[in-house]
Amino acid sequence: MNAQAILNQIEADARETAQKTLADAQTKAEEMKTASRAKIEGMHKELLSQAQTEGDALEQRMLRMAELEERKELLAKKRALMDEAFEMAGQKLSAASNTEKRAFFLRQLLTFATGSEQLAIGGENAGWFDDRFLSDANAALLKAGKSAGLTLAPEKRSGCEGFLLITGGAEIRCTFSALLEEARTNMEQAVATDLFGKP
Repeated sequence: MNAQAILNQIEADARETAQKTLADAQTKAEEMKTASRAKIEGMHKELLSQAQTEGDALEQRMLRMAELEERKELLAKKRALMDEAFEMAGQKLSAASNTEKRAFFLRQLLTFATGSEQLAIGGENAGWFDDRFLSDANAALLKAGKSAGLTLAPEKRSGCEGFLLITGGAEIRCTFSALLEEARTNMEQAVATDLFGKP
């Protein structure tokens, strides 16, 4: 075989090897592109799914916050309405006649007094208290089986309507404001149910 034929064979073999290498490279490149595309699509789907999950969670949080704000606002309105109801009750008590107030406070005194206290009259709207109240109170206490030693404090208590029973340094406040405060504590749930239905 002459040298030219050998050179031609080598060239042909080199061309064939180069074409095979190029074809292999192109195949690998296509495989890599396909794998890369699949990976990107997978990541895209995963990101979309994660974004959807986070979006749903954010929506739920926002709905819960809005619901909480709505409940807080409703509660504030209920409290304001109850404040108004008890304020009106206080005004009606204060507007009662002196005769009605006298009878009411005498009943309160019989409930809370033992008969040995000092009676301090509130300075606000004290027209219900007359010269006979102390003797009538002691007579009623005696009739109820209690001591009739109730005495009158020398000065009225400013800033309240009603009376205070003082004994041993302790005070029992039988004023409209104190009675309403106690009634509100005891009745708040019942009033809320009547006004707004079951909570």
